[in-house]
Amino acid sequence: MVHSGEGSLMLGGTMAGKKGSAETGEYLGTSLTGGELHPLGAGDIVHIPAGIPHSFLVPAGKHITYVLLKFPANSQ
Repeated sequence: MVHSGEGSLMLGGTMAGKKGSAETGEYLGTSLTGGELHPLGAGDIVHIPAGIPHSFLVPAGKHITYVLLKFPANSQ
């Protein structure tokens, strides 16, 4: 949930420099290209399914503050 500010969320695409672990299901990359851009602003709520590459993009001079809820892949 976006608390304040503005930016865009890139969903999908190709992650460059992918590092991580199949065990945890978490990966980090150096960049993301080819995804779909979705504008974000205060009050917006987003669900990002597991395994979908994503990146928050914030214009220079702007900010975005959000609340993140993350559930472990192996939660039972």
